[in-house]
Amino acid sequence: MKTKLLIISILILSKLGCSPNLYGQPTPRTNINMIKNGKVWVPNTSISEAKQFFLERMDLKGKFLYKGIQYDNIEFAYDLSSQTIITSIETEYKTKRYIVVNPYFLDGFSIDDSSIKYEFLKGKLIHEKLAPNDYYQIVKFNNTQYVINRKKHKTLKSDGSKNFKYTINNDLYLIKDDKLVPVNRKNDILEIFPSKKKEIKRFIRNNKLKIRAKTPMDVIVLLSKFDQ
Repeated sequence: MKTKLLIISILILSKLGCSPNLYGQPTPRTNINMIKNGKVWVPNTSISEAKQFFLERMDLKGKFLYKGIQYDNIEFAYDLSSQTIITSIETEYKTKRYIVVNPYFLDGFSIDDSSIKYEFLKGKLIHEKLAPNDYYQIVKFNNTQYVINRKKHKTLKSDGSKNFKYTINNDLYLIKDDKLVPVNRKNDILEIFPSKKKEIKRFIRNNKLKIRAKTPMDVIVLLSKFDQ
């Protein structure tokens, strides 16, 4: 069992960042409070298929906002089950180490190598009623901001196999006039746009949109139409 776990760990580490082109990775050496002081990341068998990671990828590329400094061209993974960011760094001995980025200093990050631009910020930078240290995807429109707290929970499968799966457990919000409104169904959006109720209902029906936690991007489609 230990041998199997070691093999899986090595394979996952190689997928996460063992690339010859790591020049964009942060390599601070003088300030112990910078990125390299995060705890070492140790994979386990539960991540062998990357199901708990955002976009189910362990090779996202984007930017970090870390202690007010922007780091570009970072390769990382976003673990939705623990709200942690994992990346590789270069040590003073020219070796690579895989760490959980210190969440105390990481204020936000963005993903650049996707067809959709994803931007995440800590709740304290968005609205006072959000969890201050959770990361939220934020999308800005003319009159509203749409905020997604993306999460996955580890649950036991019901097939009797004793295996685990990851289930989506997002929280959705709209911010308008500095008021935070939870979004659980289409009626929550209709209350924000009372003069457009008929048009919104028709648009949702014609485009087969689902306003719910499992399909958070459908709200973006809707707001792109009615809040631009």
